[in-house]
Amino acid sequence: MDAPRHHYAALDGVRGFAALSVMVYHLGHWLDVGGLAVNSGLAVDLFFCLSGYVLSLSYGTRMTGARGLSAGQFLRRRLVRLMPVVIVATMIGAAYVLVRGHLNGGGGAYAALLVAVVLALLDLPYLFAPHEIGGPQVFPLNGPQYSLFLELFINLFWWLTRRLDQRVLAGVMIVTCLPLVWVSGLGGDVPGTFWSGFPRVGASFFIGVALYRFAPAIPAVMSGVPMFVMCLCLMLVLFFWPVAASRGVEMAWIAIFSPLLVISGARVRMSPALARASLWGGEVSYPLYALHYPVFCWVNGVSQATVHARIAIVEIPLAAIVAVAVSLFILRHVDEPARRMLSRRRPGATGGAAYAVGEASVAMPAHTER
Repeated sequence: MDAPRHHYAALDGVRGFAALSVMVYHLGHWLDVGGLAVNSGLAVDLFFCLSGYVLSLSYGTRMTGARGLSAGQFLRRRLVRLMPVVIVATMIGAAYVLVRGHLNGGGGAYAALLVAVVLALLDLPYLFAPHEIGGPQVFPLNGPQYSLFLELFINLFWWLTRRLDQRVLAGVMIVTCLPLVWVSGLGGDVPGTFWSGFPRVGASFFIGVALYRFAPAIPAVMSGVPMFVMCLCLMLVLFFWPVAASRGVEMAWIAIFSPLLVISGARVRMSPALARASLWGGEVSYPLYALHYPVFCWVNGVSQATVHARIAIVEIPLAAIVAVAVSLFILRHVDEPARRMLSRRRPGATGGAAYAVGEASVAMPAHTER
């Protein structure tokens, strides 16, 4: 199965860079450093598009027929893939809030903290979370978890509609959701923008589905190495441009350039050395995305307790290094063992790609080999 892994290594590298960009943006935002990767939130839309494409690729033969998975079986697989890291992130975030509350002498938010923990472990939003535990974020213990909630929501919706003509369904969803994204903007993480997250994920995920379904009709000139390099450079410039992008630029990324990056990346073959580096980036991307928020809370809290000041030039590299180290540790010693154990309990479990927001790739099914 090495060939398929090599074939999709470019997408792993893209996801690794995108997850790193999100972390850099959040570190700058939290420490009031202006102009630092301010458009990297668009990585979320790239992740959704990747999810639609690769889940369609992986589960295509199991969507219908006698051997098709039920909605419950499919959802269980997605939960096994996503939730071990989410559970760890929730516990790290909750522990920080507990320690901070104890040191500050406050105890009034403990009930709200318990609610936040329960909802986070169920991957459900907390729409009225108090500021004391991280509100108004709808996942106060781990802000980026809102995108994982949207991911699971659209995954289940897609599976429940799997018997419909996927080309027609993708077209209807794209035509319906893209105008709503234009009107409502990119949101989903706080109560004021929460509902705008649904058309956001609907548009990008089903663009990914359409890429898979219409792949044979996509001209090679639109998905070769030059296109991949161009879109990769565009992503680098856009994500790290020091001024917030306009709504038109955001829509162009979601509807045109992010899909071109996905389809061209799926068709690019890399040298063995580059492939190994890209695969490593793909493996660490999901835990880094899911863990960097609570890790930063601890780094920032300890730093302020020590020097009684925010020193961005120290905290940003320190938080980044600690977040990567913790992500690698959790990946190797918690996430991968947990998924292996849970998969062994699942009769007839098989491998397959399972990209979601920042997920690590696994070997593709045999029918994707070329």
